[in-house]
Amino acid sequence: MRRALVATLKRPLTQAGIEKIPTGDSDRAFQARQDAAREMLPNRRVPRRDLEATLRAHAAEVGFELPHPPATALANISHWALQEAGARLLLGGAADLGIEGLLGALEQAMPDHTGALEHLREVHRQAELTGTDLLAQSPWAQGILGMVRTVETADDHDLCHAAHICTRASGVLEVAMRCTPEKPEIYAYLTADEMWQGWAVVGGILPEEGAPSLAAVALNTYQYLADPEWAAELDRYLSFMCSLLVAFGYTGSPGDGTQC
Repeated sequence: MRRALVATLKRPLTQAGIEKIPTGDSDRAFQARQDAAREMLPNRRVPRRDLEATLRAHAAEVGFELPHPPATALANISHWALQEAGARLLLGGAADLGIEGLLGALEQAMPDHTGALEHLREVHRQAELTGTDLLAQSPWAQGILGMVRTVETADDHDLCHAAHICTRASGVLEVAMRCTPEKPEIYAYLTADEMWQGWAVVGGILPEEGAPSLAAVALNTYQYLADPEWAAELDRYLSFMCSLLVAFGYTGSPGDGTQC
């Protein structure tokens, strides 16, 4: 399992033909990582996708209107600029991207969300005044090398537990979403919890059709290991989803991996 998770985390590098990430603080190493990031994303014409709109459409199909996020919340957008920023973060970590690099990508992806972007900029500015680099505190700050190192060095029990919880949570959410056409109230309960945004949406579980990708589960497993507070919240949300399904009459069937 450990090898499978590491291989999944490294898959973007493998697909781009990147055998080794250039390391070091020199200008040459930095430029090599930037060039490699561009190699990971050869197609810059991928159309912009509003994933929030996709989720709203799914909700509307079952007669439920998703609550509108606060004005300071960033939209859930798929855009080449964000993918490029993500590639730079994966290869060089927070030190290569920096908050200005992130904000620049966000401005390209969502130019009509100026309020949310200014709020984010101000939050980071205030943190910097106290000597805190919020981006460096992110579980993604160490890039793919840090992610792989975390998985490779994790205790066997901790790794198995993290992978089990993340896989099970994804399966339970998938069942809950299948129940929403008949019981749209489930949608209301799921989306009212902060982990709907903090895991189901941001974590790449939704709005993809069918079962969550192995990549999403692998990233979630890494975050579960690297961020204990987030892990505790996912544990709580999993228990909540199970209780919700039981309350609405679902108990699961033996062997399907979703029995609560």
